[in-house]
Amino acid sequence: MRCIVSVVLALMPWFVSAMPASAADPYPQRNVTLVVPFPAGGSFDVIGRLVARALSEKWGHQVVVENKPGAAGDIGWGNAAKAAPDGYTLVLSSDGILSNEALTKKRAFDPLKSFVPITLVARSPQILVGGPALKAKTLAEVVEQGRDPKLDLRVGSAGAGTPGHLIAEALAKVGRTKLRHVPYRGGAPALTDLLGGQIELVSTGLPAMLSAIRAGTVVPIAVSSEKRFPSLPDVPAMSEVVPGVDVDTWYGILGPAGLPNELRDRIHADIVAVMRNPALTSRLTETGFEFVGSGPGEFSAIMQRDLPRWREIVEMSGIQPQ
Repeated sequence: MRCIVSVVLALMPWFVSAMPASAADPYPQRNVTLVVPFPAGGSFDVIGRLVARALSEKWGHQVVVENKPGAAGDIGWGNAAKAAPDGYTLVLSSDGILSNEALTKKRAFDPLKSFVPITLVARSPQILVGGPALKAKTLAEVVEQGRDPKLDLRVGSAGAGTPGHLIAEALAKVGRTKLRHVPYRGGAPALTDLLGGQIELVSTGLPAMLSAIRAGTVVPIAVSSEKRFPSLPDVPAMSEVVPGVDVDTWYGILGPAGLPNELRDRIHADIVAVMRNPALTSRLTETGFEFVGSGPGEFSAIMQRDLPRWREIVEMSGIQPQ
């Protein structure tokens, strides 16, 4: 018996080391990488660094933001999909991971099968704003003017295939009006031309336009969310004028497929706990976001619901998959 006990005691360290980290050890035990699939300074980066900073303080290990831009986010998402499902590589996502599925013929990953949804952190609508060259002040007037063959309403976006572009195309299609798309390499240059009178409208993410709206240099026409957005309660939803045109841009944390449920749930709980800090939720609101905090099940359901919706919007836009 003494011999058996000795053997068991000798093997105990091996059994413990062989157990999954999620079940045997505190998490995390080292730095965690948060992949942000867009450049520093944009909406993605703002949310990513807020989450990373808060989690670093809670966990006692650094959550390192790794910007991996390119291919409308697919480089970063593809990189994260190949990572080990041990909780040490997470990725910030948006519904762009779904809209790209309808815009791209071949991808290195499947947006629903290659990832584990952890938590939906925040959402923010696309917004249609007008500049000095626009005579309309409401969405109804924009739709009416777009039907006038003598007028040429140009709408800028942060680029072809972006949510701002797609929602503008859906608005024109469903509203039976005409908006001529002008793509830019980001929301900032689109705003510059809007203020200079080279275009009449810009359709892009709310965070990129919020400071200009608050300064009164652009006119907010409508938001793309299903209902009016809390940060801009006086700005109507597009669906109030053109029913059926609504989509939110959400931002959530994903892990590679195979991430254990226990570890997934632990990360979700920790993210929600730190993001409920009033200072952080206030910061999100100030920058044009709304805190959500949905769990894995609800987040997964939202992704499955939104994929066919984005395919429909892409079909409306007339953009051919590349």
